[in-house]
Amino acid sequence: MSGTTRHASIDLEAPRTGLLAFLRDFHNKTILFRAGDWIFVTYGMIAGFAFLVGVSTATWYMGMVGADTAQTAAFYLFFAIPSILMVSRLTSILLEWRELFRKPLQTLLKPGYMLHGGIFGGMMAFAGYSLFTNISLLALLDAAGFCMPLGEAIARLGCYVYGCCWGRPTDSRFGVAYTSPHSKVLRFRPDLQGVKIHPTQLYALTAHLIQFTIFYALLPVKAFDGMFAALYLITHPIIRFALERFRQDDRGQVGRWTHTNIYSLMMIGFGLLVLVFGLASGASNLPINLQLRYVHVIGNTSSIAYFVFIFLAACAAFGVHYKSVGSWLSKPSGGVKVDINEMGLGANDRDR
Repeated sequence: MSGTTRHASIDLEAPRTGLLAFLRDFHNKTILFRAGDWIFVTYGMIAGFAFLVGVSTATWYMGMVGADTAQTAAFYLFFAIPSILMVSRLTSILLEWRELFRKPLQTLLKPGYMLHGGIFGGMMAFAGYSLFTNISLLALLDAAGFCMPLGEAIARLGCYVYGCCWGRPTDSRFGVAYTSPHSKVLRFRPDLQGVKIHPTQLYALTAHLIQFTIFYALLPVKAFDGMFAALYLITHPIIRFALERFRQDDRGQVGRWTHTNIYSLMMIGFGLLVLVFGLASGASNLPINLQLRYVHVIGNTSSIAYFVFIFLAACAAFGVHYKSVGSWLSKPSGGVKVDINEMGLGANDRDR
């Protein structure tokens, strides 16, 4: 008997109705709707909401330290978000460099983004924006560090319903069983159908909500510019290391280390540099205006359009698939449609 089948499984029953039943089975609602051959997955809508809340929270923070909120929202829409998406996509591709040489078109057009690449892409955008506008780089990094736990908590709910970043089989009463054939866990591991596994995405959601709550409580006592950036860069990897023991999805190996372990160590190192630089900057500590509320920012008519476009861009980037979940569409110069499927490339779960 395999190690998987020794764990508790859930018999496939007739579907139950009602709100409670919907919530209990939410992780199997992979597809939100279809339009012909096009599929929009539930994760896309949740990712859009995560970007909306994350960016508006970062904009709120920048407003509290005296920056123009509409200008900040415009920066995120036109510079930060494109940089985040491009670098997160690039790192996802580079992690499969062998497939890139063997099947370049298929590898380039297969869906996938990597969280750590997005973080580094955001840092690049912040550095460039600070250079050209003279806005404090540490303040920009603080805004990102402050908002990221909240945005990632919401995004992990998307991971939960998409079925990526899945956990190991468990007998725990907290275990969940995927039955949707469209979920990523069952597309990669069909043997896990009906098997209870750790809901590692919900563990991460809880951890990041706690992380954001602590950051919010620290707002009145911010000691120096760069504090929230340093705290995020150091505590986020700790959360990742703690959750590794519960996860089963393949994250790539370099010796005994997973790729996420390596990137997490890089984040800690960078966080320590920000911490040292922030402490050494002495008087650099922009005051926080706690009278500015989040609702003042999200309801600002000069910023609403930017937030709406950010939401729609993230929805499209993470939600649109073609014919089957896990596929994009390519039309080479000859006009022949090529259905690019993440399963056909030996792909791993690199996108989170």
